[in-house]
Amino acid sequence: MQVWIEGEKLHEGAEAIVKSGFWLGKPAIKKFRRPRKWRHPELDSRLTKSRLTSEVRSLLKLQQLNFPCPSIFHLDLKNGIMFMEKIEGRTLVQILKDELSLETSKEIFHELGKILRKLHLCGTTHGDLTTTNIILNENKIVLIDYGLSQSTFEVESYGLDFHVLYECLQATHPDFPNAMEQIIESYLNFKDSDNYMKFEGGTIPKAKEIISRFEQIKSRVRYHD
Repeated sequence: MQVWIEGEKLHEGAEAIVKSGFWLGKPAIKKFRRPRKWRHPELDSRLTKSRLTSEVRSLLKLQQLNFPCPSIFHLDLKNGIMFMEKIEGRTLVQILKDELSLETSKEIFHELGKILRKLHLCGTTHGDLTTTNIILNENKIVLIDYGLSQSTFEVESYGLDFHVLYECLQATHPDFPNAMEQIIESYLNFKDSDNYMKFEGGTIPKAKEIISRFEQIKSRVRYHD
């Protein structure tokens, strides 16, 4: 059996090209971090390896903590390529373009608030929380693309997750003005005591601290504008 069968191109960004296909017969994604020609080749190679390794570490950590995320199939550091599980479903950006009822949209944003708190309780921030990186898979929400994720205890990074999502919703989905409020309400109501992860080296910020920092970040950005 051919190991990798390439399909269509899904996305081409500044850092990477993403294609669909099959890895040993399983639906898969190929993520290729292309060389940045304006950087010195040796530096570019080191940065590519560092970023891919960081992404893989985040995904392996989340899998160990039973957080829903794509599985890694193969990593080719030399060529800057990663093969991973393809999460079936529709992106949130596609779904929010449909004519959703208020009740349905509220359910989606409520689930998003819960999954975001679960992610943060794993001591991990996403870093690029846009509606293109959120997939609804059989009524479950799965976050994809952990290329900018971090393992951290710094409240600022958690607050920035919310700010990225807030700016995305404001710019791309103005028809859902209550979305952020609903996400935050669900995030704050999630019961940390039943799901709290303890890690060496620090403490994960409480939900109220993170939302407070998000409001501060929002105020800072508005002030500079």
